[in-house]
Amino acid sequence: MEARLEAHGLLDRLTMDGATFSRENARRLITLIPVTPRRRFSFTGLFQGRGPGLRGRAAGVGDVELDEEGKERRVSWNAPMSYRIGGYVLTHTPGQIVIELMWIATREDLSGQSCQLLYEAETGEPKAMEISVQKMLTLLFIRLAYISYAPWKTPEG
Repeated sequence: MEARLEAHGLLDRLTMDGATFSRENARRLITLIPVTPRRRFSFTGLFQGRGPGLRGRAAGVGDVELDEEGKERRVSWNAPMSYRIGGYVLTHTPGQIVIELMWIATREDLSGQSCQLLYEAETGEPKAMEISVQKMLTLLFIRLAYISYAPWKTPEG
C-alpha cells in the first residue's frame, strides 16, 4: 500500500506541466513498478459499433430519432501486465514505462491522455518523456485511430 501511494505521488509530479522532470522521481518510479518482459507481438484494441435506433414522427413534435448506445468491445492479445495506481494505468517493460490516464477510453481524441518514460534498461537512467498524439487512418468505411509519441520532457540538469 505504501509503495502504491509513493508511486502515485511520483506519477503526479512526473506528469505535471513543464519542460523537465525530476531525474530522482523517475529513477524511483522505475524501481517501484515491476518490469514485465517485452512481447514480440501484442495487440490491444477497442471496437465500437453503432447501436440500433428508431426514426419516426411524433404528433406535435415532428421528426424524432432515438439512438441507443453503441456497443463497445475491448480486445487484447499477448499484452504485457499493467498496474492501476490511482487514476493511472502503468505498463513497465525494459526501457519504458507507459503511463495512461484511467479514463482514456472515454475520450474521442486520445492525444495527451498517455505518455511514456524512456530510460536506459541497463542502468535505469531516465532519458526522456514522450506524450501521446492520436493519428487517424481511414480505409473505405473503416477508421483506424492509433497513437504515436512525440517528445515532451527531458530530465532536469
